[in-house]
Amino acid sequence: MKFDIDNPRERDLTMFQRLQLQTCGRVAVGNYMLEGWNGYLTFYAFRCKKHGLVCDYPHGHWETLSCPKCVDEKIKAYRLKP
Repeated sequence: MKFDIDNPRERDLTMFQRLQLQTCGRVAVGNYMLEGWNGYLTFYAFRCKKHGLVCDYPHGHWETLSCPKCVDEKIKAYRLKP
């Protein structure tokens, strides 16, 4: 079964993945290629303090994970500023 990276649910994780999420703070849920991409990237599930369980891929040299919903909110707030 493919993990739904747009709507992640904890019940879709295996028991081992749940344990890894609790101990490490993130868990690999699969390799995905989004539209317009040339290759696959590993997506991780992790907890956002505001939005709960979310999925994203590592960004930049330090491979940081950012909540996509928080990023969207920041972009919208920036666009609304005069």
